[in-house]
Amino acid sequence: MILMIDRPMNSIGFRIMSMYFRFRGYFSPPTKILERVGIQTGSAILDFGAGSGSYSIPAAQLVGPTGIVYAVDIHPLAIKEIRKKANTKRIKKIHVILTDCDTKLPDASIDFVLLFYVLHDFKNPDPILRELVRVIKPNGALGVIDHKFDKDKVVSTISHAASILNFNNAGPRNSKSKNEVLLFSKQESYPLTCYVIISIFIYIRSAKLNIDHLLEVNDE
Repeated sequence: MILMIDRPMNSIGFRIMSMYFRFRGYFSPPTKILERVGIQTGSAILDFGAGSGSYSIPAAQLVGPTGIVYAVDIHPLAIKEIRKKANTKRIKKIHVILTDCDTKLPDASIDFVLLFYVLHDFKNPDPILRELVRVIKPNGALGVIDHKFDKDKVVSTISHAASILNFNNAGPRNSKSKNEVLLFSKQESYPLTCYVIISIFIYIRSAKLNIDHLLEVNDE
């Protein structure tokens, strides 16, 4: 089901955007950016707002046959274009998802989410960001590039919808542009009862070790 939180641009606009991304790629190679943010072999990647696949395709090449890339977009032409590129390059571990929000992916199944050049387009970013948080693994990460939002705007938008995402620092700066990758990590918080139980366990174990030690001394 497509929730239609946002609506896709018209076909002409999409094709113009795709041409711009192709031109931009010559000056800002997507592969280098992906390598710098830590995309590795075997990773599970979600490219949300994938467009024509500027980052989805190189990400799939980086993760290799043991990894997987989910390319998500609201535009049917984007899905068609990514499929075409994947077939041409014989990339099998890339799955396309046509939606504006609900990915239908399992909870905690993604190592890294790419949110590149799309955050400013979301009319209502909160449900989208909550969906991304849902699929990110504990200690997984979200990378954001946005050429229309400054760093403070990006951080406040992410934090408002997903407090569980902690802003780490600015990622690698693209030497050919003013844009930067902002990295957010997912740190799971546990109920207070969990910390109490763990503390009690540690205390009991420590006490047992002390008693065992005293018994050994007495035996000697």
